[in-house]
Amino acid sequence: MIELKTSDATDDELDMRWPCDGDRLFVEQSWASNAQIVRDPDERFYRMPMGYMRAADLLIERAINDVVDRKNIVYAALFCYRQSIELFLKSLVSRFSSDTAQSKPTHNLDVLWSRFAELARVRGRHETIGLSAARALVRELHVADSKSDGFRFATDRDGAPFEFGDHGIDLANLREVMRGLQNFFECVHLDFEHQDDTQ
Repeated sequence: MIELKTSDATDDELDMRWPCDGDRLFVEQSWASNAQIVRDPDERFYRMPMGYMRAADLLIERAINDVVDRKNIVYAALFCYRQSIELFLKSLVSRFSSDTAQSKPTHNLDVLWSRFAELARVRGRHETIGLSAARALVRELHVADSKSDGFRFATDRDGAPFEFGDHGIDLANLREVMRGLQNFFECVHLDFEHQDDTQ
């Protein structure tokens, strides 16, 4: 058995690592090197969509440059992109809507987009530049994975294969278009904040 301090371990040594008695996953070391996990929902809504988007970007970058990893990590990247869009929508509705009926939990991007679109309408932003393009992209993502399970599991709950598959994806295009969608949602957030600040 190899016993190592994680910070000293090489990839080859980690390949030989085995679970040991006393191992713990969530250990604090120092403030400077720890990843801080917060409880505050507002901060989580701020950090999580960006974190999933960044994780997807990193996975896509790796997949573009490593043909061996590509077939394995593309699913995680697609899940992270989808999750980021779900969280951007949920964050906007949670933060800026006063309609409590809008808060019923769902992973359905069509439902979340409808809630967001109603919020944009109420705020007089239903003709915002990019809204129809963003709508089409969210719809495309919903069709590919309507229940947030298509990129996480091999089959659906009934054991059937998912419809989305058996074709290639231009990963550089995917990353570029998703970055545009992220920019759209971040600007909507800033616009809604500005509206609230000037009232």
